[in-house]
Amino acid sequence: MYPAKYFQVEEEESLKLIAVINANPLATLMVNVNEALPHVSHIPFHFSECDSSTKTQDKVLIGHISNHHPLAKKLLTQTNIQVSLVFHGEQSYISPHCFDNVNGQVVPTWNYEKVQVSGVVTPVLSPEKKRQQMELSSQYFEREQEKPWKLTELSDKKIQQMLSAITFFKVNINSIEGNFKLSQNKPKQVKVRIAEQLTKKGKDKLAALIL
Repeated sequence: MYPAKYFQVEEEESLKLIAVINANPLATLMVNVNEALPHVSHIPFHFSECDSSTKTQDKVLIGHISNHHPLAKKLLTQTNIQVSLVFHGEQSYISPHCFDNVNGQVVPTWNYEKVQVSGVVTPVLSPEKKRQQMELSSQYFEREQEKPWKLTELSDKKIQQMLSAITFFKVNINSIEGNFKLSQNKPKQVKVRIAEQLTKKGKDKLAALIL
């Protein structure tokens, strides 16, 4: 299902790309580790709290992994490591049976939002910076909790054990693009019917994007 040009979202529409990443932080990470196929894993990311730029290519993504992760081991011996990230937004299968008596939708398809990022990884090495980043990351991911968890709830010993077992890193973005397949090529009547069926399936957010 190769995306046609009219499904692609370019850098100029950066706010759309940023919104998908913020709403869906668990990315598929791909990195070459001297094997026939790239290593694939799933890692949460967020933008640097210090970066207020609205341009995606000026932004930096922050992530952390176990020291046993292949990327963490690679960072010990190499520089200029390239990674690719895919952020997965709203998505759903679209059946032709949803559109009886409506012309223009005759085959099955899939609607989705995806954002693809490529960039260079830089490790966060100092203990002070790692602790600072852990505090920022926990604050970010806990921000919508009724009672946000804080790093200070752990003892200093436990914090040190945790920080010594993980590797923080930054992804300096080289390129970013989005593929938003949202029935843009369909007549208005078809899009309305698609949205109605998606709403019945509990896919309200995707339905709103199509309309």
